[in-house]
Amino acid sequence: MEQRISYTIEGIRERRLAKREELKQSKDRMQNLSQQLFAPQQGKNKIDSLMQQVNMGIAAYDGLMTGIKILRRVRGFFGDKKKKR
Repeated sequence: MEQRISYTIEGIRERRLAKREELKQSKDRMQNLSQQLFAPQQGKNKIDSLMQQVNMGIAAYDGLMTGIKILRRVRGFFGDKKKKR
């Protein structure tokens, strides 16, 4: 025969608090892992730190220029049809 499970308000409250704590711990673990994966490495000396900053600046510039070129191409596809007369 089937057994009926009875829930009490206190039991539900305790379980909810336990799950909330579990979610908080999981969120903290995910934040720590993402920081470890994506945080830039610390330079060993001033030259390494400077070169890392220059490299990041060049990468940002390259990404910006690539985005602008792609945007111009897309606008060319959907631009004014009057220009082609």
